Amino acid sequence: MYVRWLIIFVLLSGCASSDPWTRRDTVLQVAYTVVSAADHYQTTGIQYRPDLVESNPVAAMVLGGNPSTSDVWQIFATMAITNYLISRALPSKWRPYWQGAHIVGHAWAINKNCNNDLSC
Repeated sequence: MYVRWLIIFVLLSGCASSDPWTRRDTVLQVAYTVVSAADHYQTTGIQYRPDLVESNPVAAMVLGGNPSTSDVWQIFATMAITNYLISRALPSKWRPYWQGAHIVGHAWAINKNCNNDLSC
């Protein structure tokens, strides 16, 4: 499955934006990586809680209801690299929207995980 996406990204790399990477882009990318890592760290706790299952439909499809620690960190690494590559390929005016949407999404998940007593 991942090979298919990798091929698509390689074929579309010629469409990447040549806009320069800015300090704002770096700050947003670091913020994304931090909240994503926190979300994934909390997600590793689901396997120890029989009363909880992964509720994100996309993550549940990829990881299953009770994801293992290694699976969660492999997905985190894949998502972090993919998010960065897509951010680099986007025109500079679209980057903050892409990065911001993912920051908000993971922050929302962290809040939800905290409400479920998952390592806050």
